Amino acid sequence: MSKRLRQLDGALFWRSYLLTVGFLMFAGASIVGYAAWAGSFELEWWGVLVSSAILLVGALLFGVGVFGSNSKMEGWADAASTHEAAIILFVISYPVYLILKLFYRPR
Repeated sequence: MSKRLRQLDGALFWRSYLLTVGFLMFAGASIVGYAAWAGSFELEWWGVLVSSAILLVGALLFGVGVFGSNSKMEGWADAASTHEAAIILFVISYPVYLILKLFYRPR
């Protein structure tokens, strides 16, 4: 495989990683917000603030994964994957990578 194709595969994997992390953060915060709104439990003001911040960061990561340039996206993914627990997210994002690989065509 050529160096350019390896870079595109790596960039595509990082894109799928950001999409996965962003979606999980957005969905988790949305579920908590909906449950609090429906009256399942009470959130203090700081809980609403934290939940809103997680929701916004998730939307931002998802947006960078979809619309970001390869260099910016790789930087964001590198910053988001510094913990050892990121290996679990790598495994979860692999199916997303395989789906994106079917539809992604290099220019």
